[in-house]
Amino acid sequence: MRNVVLLRGILAGLVLTVLVAGPASAHAALVGSDPAEGASLTAAPATATLTFNENVGNGQLAVQAPDGSTVAVADVRATDNRLTATIDDAGQRGTYSLSYRVVSADGHPVTGTIAFDVTTGRTVTQVDAPADESFIHRHSSHFFWGILAAVVAIVLLLAPLRRRHDADTA
Repeated sequence: MRNVVLLRGILAGLVLTVLVAGPASAHAALVGSDPAEGASLTAAPATATLTFNENVGNGQLAVQAPDGSTVAVADVRATDNRLTATIDDAGQRGTYSLSYRVVSADGHPVTGTIAFDVTTGRTVTQVDAPADESFIHRHSSHFFWGILAAVVAIVLLLAPLRRRHDADTA
C-alpha cells in the first residue's frame, strides 16, 4: 500500500511539474528593423539595421531581389543588440526578402525573414518567397520524442502496480 501512495505522489509531482513549467524564452527576438517588415520604399535601402531584445553575435544577412537573385551584402556587423549591413541596389521593383541569422546570448541561433517592397526600378517577374515554417513544424520531432518519453515513463511506473494487482487476484 505504501508503494501505491508513493507512486501516486510521484505521478502527481510529474503532472504538476509539466503543468506549471512555462516556455523557455531565452533566445533573442527581433524587436525592430530598418527597413521595417512590410514597408513600402520609394528607393532600395542602402543599409539594413535589425534590433533585437538582447545582445547578439555572429550575424549573417542575405537579401533576395524580386526576381530571386541574390543582392550583394557587405560589412555585416553584430554590435550589442543590433545587426547592421550595407546593401547594394538591385534596381528592381517588387518585394525583397531580407533573411538573417544571429547567435543569441545563450548560444542558440535565431533566424528570420523580413519582406519589404521597393516601388521604383525595372519591373521583373516576381518570385514568391518560401513560406516560413511554424513553431510546430520546426519542433515536431521534439514533441514526438517528448510524448514518447512520457508514455514510456507512465508504462514503467504503472507496470509494477499491474503485476501486483494480477498477483493479488490470482
